[in-house]
Amino acid sequence: MKLAAPLLSLVLSTTFVHAAFSPDFVVKPDDVTVLMAADGKNPESLKAWINDHRRLQVKDWPIGGQTTWEVEVAESGDTSINVLFSHSVQAELQISVSCGTSKCESRSQRGTGQDWRRHSLNGTLPLKKGKQTLTLQITAPEGSAAGKLELLSIELVRPEVQRRQDEAALRMRAQADTQWFRDANYGLMLHWTSDVVPRHGAPKPYNEAVRDFDLQTFVSQVARSGAKFVTLTTSHGKMFLPAPLRSLDKILPGRTSERDLVGEVADALNAHGIRLMLYYHLGANSDAKWQQASGFFKTDTTDFWNNWTSVIGEVGARYGDKVAGWWFDDGTANYYYRSAPWERLANAAKAGNPKRLICFNPWILPPATKFQDYLAGEGNTDPTVRGGLKPGDHGRISSGAYAGLQASAAIVMEGDWNHTKRDTEIGPPKMKLEQLQSTLNRFHALENVLMFNCEIYQDGTLSPSTVELLGGLRAPAVAHIP
Repeated sequence: MKLAAPLLSLVLSTTFVHAAFSPDFVVKPDDVTVLMAADGKNPESLKAWINDHRRLQVKDWPIGGQTTWEVEVAESGDTSINVLFSHSVQAELQISVSCGTSKCESRSQRGTGQDWRRHSLNGTLPLKKGKQTLTLQITAPEGSAAGKLELLSIELVRPEVQRRQDEAALRMRAQADTQWFRDANYGLMLHWTSDVVPRHGAPKPYNEAVRDFDLQTFVSQVARSGAKFVTLTTSHGKMFLPAPLRSLDKILPGRTSERDLVGEVADALNAHGIRLMLYYHLGANSDAKWQQASGFFKTDTTDFWNNWTSVIGEVGARYGDKVAGWWFDDGTANYYYRSAPWERLANAAKAGNPKRLICFNPWILPPATKFQDYLAGEGNTDPTVRGGLKPGDHGRISSGAYAGLQASAAIVMEGDWNHTKRDTEIGPPKMKLEQLQSTLNRFHALENVLMFNCEIYQDGTLSPSTVELLGGLRAPAVAHIP
């Protein structure tokens, strides 16, 4: 996600006019169908942030209002309904979704520090084949509450499909190896992308930058930092991957490298007992060629997901247990609104290594799917995950929107997620050693795994002062939070 607060405030109140994905509004009988609030008819003509990259919540949604969607039901049947919203007012709320004279409803109460939720309505809603109108209403039962909410979506899924998917997700999660992750103490996240620049001078073309990546210095610095794993970016901003991949070359030639940097990094880190995870972004609003070639805008998402699974599956199969995990960005902001085939994506992500950890970054929103193993925790500085992680949970979140996931957090060490300002030094770390040690201790006490995002130069080197600071950390011995 990775947006500064002022920019986020601007985009959430703005409707972008770039090309964007348009849903088909077909209610599928064999999977979850997502209807975004942004795609419905909202009260007071409210708009969400929609552009060619992300689709997020509708803000300032008034209590007592309603949102409607015109849908095409593929097959008649009964469906369960989930509503994804932020319960940000103190009052109990009555939530309902209706179609004709039929209605599902239930009440929602605000939780302590956990406003965003996936709220399941009672019963099922009978839907007849053909065109139907669905209406969501949220009211205060006593009629006394006023205020505004944030609304992301409703989900429609047949109960038997939901049960099958829940069981499959739990089986997949049971195979994931989270023990090494918790034992790692902390790791690094490094946004080495096609947009990063050198310390001085003009940046090199991508393939040259991959060729000249200083692996020896890189691995030496990572080892001195004390990190036990690295999450290395493969694509961000634009679609480029630092490895020779036939699948990506088939979709869009010229976006891979001759040097197998992923493989070399994995082997070199492994020699020091350090594991490699990979960060991947499915596309960006600054890469029109990739969007066109990948089917990014197509209402029919068949080609898009075929392309995704071919690339991710090839990476997984090639490197096997050399890749210990994936960190997929914009899970709820980008994958979700396309009603992604989550089980299929997760299977591709675990190709070659069923123990591999995967996450689909939800940002501050509810998780997009149960087909994931850990929480991305972007920018999260609260080790308790808003009270959902407690002593004795052994790192697995026990309550709230992210219940069931291994806790993790990715926080920025210096000025930004990546280094893109030309002829500038990477800035100093935001925290001094004492504060950094305290932060690590608090997370470690709950087995919440920290990733320190460090800026990196195009030649593959880190800031010496950041490496020195991280290297000064002591392995926490704290057993619990006082």
